[in-house]
Amino acid sequence: MTAEGGREGMGRAEGRVTWLSVWVNTGLTALKFAAGIFGHSQALLADAIHSLSDFATDFAVLVGVKLARRPKDEDHAYGHGKYETLAAALIGAALAVAAGKIGWDALQRIADAVRGHPPAPAAGFAFWAAVASAGAKEWLYHLTMRVAKATGSSALAANAWHHRSDAFSSVATAVGVGAGVFFGADWAVLDPVAALFVAVVLLRVGWRLVGEQLGSLTDQSLSPEACAEILAMARAVEGIEDPHNLRTRMVGRYPVIDLHVRMREDLPLKEAHEIATKLERALKTRFGAESIATLHLEPVKQPK
Repeated sequence: MTAEGGREGMGRAEGRVTWLSVWVNTGLTALKFAAGIFGHSQALLADAIHSLSDFATDFAVLVGVKLARRPKDEDHAYGHGKYETLAAALIGAALAVAAGKIGWDALQRIADAVRGHPPAPAAGFAFWAAVASAGAKEWLYHLTMRVAKATGSSALAANAWHHRSDAFSSVATAVGVGAGVFFGADWAVLDPVAALFVAVVLLRVGWRLVGEQLGSLTDQSLSPEACAEILAMARAVEGIEDPHNLRTRMVGRYPVIDLHVRMREDLPLKEAHEIATKLERALKTRFGAESIATLHLEPVKQPK
């Protein structure tokens, strides 16, 4: 299979799992809004808002992955991979915004309960809607993360965590709603408490995702461990001396590596090129065929 064919195959897998997510989220959002409204559950309505935000993130993934798959051109010599990074960052931001809305509404309802106006218990079917949502979203998490690991897609991995955060929020919702349903009105305050827990989980996941993607968007270097590995690989190639001035960054899911190396000044150009090519191939094998490795060769005088 050619590299282009491999990219198309991975793109199809990413598209399939994301479209599946779109349809599952459609059903879950409708279910939770209906159950929240008619079952009188603030936590379930908050959970429905969370699922509604999944629509935006699903389409962000679809657009980001499609743009990232475009080949290099005159305007993007390093490819379009940062579109995918941007999509992942937008997903994190969407999570944080949803967390703020859910948390604020929950705090208001808790304050009302403290002032002597507790919420009414939700209907029993609201509890089962939350349980169904938790199971469906956890299943989507595992399916999406499996494809994300196979393709190396940061946007898809971010969306997988969005699914899991939704599963966690549905579990918390089920606990809060179920307390009022099964134990009576005195426990109904746990409904907005569960919604507040959902908000905290969302905010934490969103903050982490935004932070990770901003590092890539601002050309953050690879980890110290990865940089040490690159230098060690260079030292292991016969003919290369003193690898230095290493600079790295990410373009989408692939690294860009710039490295200065020293070679004997009396080496023929063809031999020096073959040595450099050997290192470039090793780096591409380790970090991916679409990795970009640029070597700057410096002559070293040999002692007489």
